[in-house]
Amino acid sequence: MDWSLRLATQADAERLAANVHEGFASYREFAPPGWEPPSADGELALMDAALRSDDVWVMLAEVEGQLAGHVAIRSAESAPRGSREPGLAHFWQLFVKPAWQGSGVALELHDEALREAGERGFTTIRLYAAEGQARARRFYEREGWVAQGPPSELPGFRMPVVEYRRPINSSV
Repeated sequence: MDWSLRLATQADAERLAANVHEGFASYREFAPPGWEPPSADGELALMDAALRSDDVWVMLAEVEGQLAGHVAIRSAESAPRGSREPGLAHFWQLFVKPAWQGSGVALELHDEALREAGERGFTTIRLYAAEGQARARRFYEREGWVAQGPPSELPGFRMPVVEYRRPINSSV
């Protein structure tokens, strides 16, 4: 393993937000005509607020001090399409820099997030993946996530997403 993992701090907000913005910018490859990623400033405001919340957990992977990727979870109640469903967590973000895709860093971040969700008492976890994001969808399906119906729209995202869910158990 060439990367190290650590919990994110407030000091990481800017580079985490930049990672999200860069990841979303790659969606232009499959996005509807005219689609633009969420703004970098907007992502920074979201990440800054998230890192101040006890409800949000963010872990990052670094290689020699450089960000390789990160993952974030939160309660489903505080997430987009908030839900009060008992025991439901929201897998909010998993973004890995292109140089580290396929290296195993995404899987390790994924598994750490599921372990944390279980430790926080959640029994089920959901995520939204862009319908056109084939690589990410294959990854999630390989890791036991199951699509929950046809694509739908998230307010403000302007492209179809697929909701996935999976149970949280000790065999992450």
